[in-house]
Amino acid sequence: MSDRPSRRRVLAGALASLGVAGCLSDPDGRWVRADVPTDATLHGVVATREGAYAVGEDGIVLARADGGWSVRLPSGPAGARNELRSVDVTDNGRTVWFAGDSGALGAYDVVADRAVDFTAPNGLTSSWEAIAVGGLSGSERLFLVNSSGFVLRGRRDGTALEWAGATEPTTGSSVAALDVTPLEYAYLCDTDGGVYESGDGGETWRRLGVEGASVTFHDAAAVDPGHVSVVGGNGVIYRYDGGAWSRTVVGQQPLTSIVRDRYDGLAVSAAGGVYERSFDGWEELEAIDAGNDLRAVTLGTSRTPRIIVGESGTVLERRF
Repeated sequence: MSDRPSRRRVLAGALASLGVAGCLSDPDGRWVRADVPTDATLHGVVATREGAYAVGEDGIVLARADGGWSVRLPSGPAGARNELRSVDVTDNGRTVWFAGDSGALGAYDVVADRAVDFTAPNGLTSSWEAIAVGGLSGSERLFLVNSSGFVLRGRRDGTALEWAGATEPTTGSSVAALDVTPLEYAYLCDTDGGVYESGDGGETWRRLGVEGASVTFHDAAAVDPGHVSVVGGNGVIYRYDGGAWSRTVVGQQPLTSIVRDRYDGLAVSAAGGVYERSFDGWEELEAIDAGNDLRAVTLGTSRTPRIIVGESGTVLERRF
């Protein structure tokens, strides 16, 4: 593991190049370095009804409220300091779910300000690579995937959490990411150019493509049933519209994260490229010299700006 003080100095020096107060200007706003109480690598970020939440190294869970960041959980849901690698939120924005190494799994009710530990679901202590959540808080459906490509499905009923049998959608490839629509269509992408869809809650899966992709995918964003976008190691955004795939080249650097709704989207590369989708399609919004790899991005809400997170406690917020 890297020396944290050294990583913090790298971050401070690199972000100084963004200008006074660590800002980058663009026609629609500026990316601002946020002051966060950690230098841990952050792997995921989501927007909730009460603000943004980010998770990462040593099991840290951060929350953004009233314009500032604070630590909600310093060492994960079980206090074991297991890395949290993925995060998602219920459709009503009330419950944040996070998962990671050694079976780490937890939920955080952002309204009640309360965490619940569900580590080792079904007795499994796999390292969870990704989590996806569909439905409302208290009745949500969960999808967990481990590094071997097995998907564990769960359903919450109030305080109870029931698990179904695991499925293996891929043929031996590692799963990189998964996402689920409000109607609980699930999509996942693997490290061998494959994208899979389930329309029955994860019981069965079918391969959608991507033929000829020859790329390691890193992230997926599903909007509606039959509509999913994936990104990976060749600077291309692949989009499935229910019948065919299209591809948009946005850069040459590997893309690490993508987030979508029906109208807008954001994607980032590890090297600092930020790409935006609007009515006219995808275009490069900004190139950020953050000095550390960028890992994840989330769209903003009326209470939360657009946010990018990454290595060494990197948190960038888009301010207008």
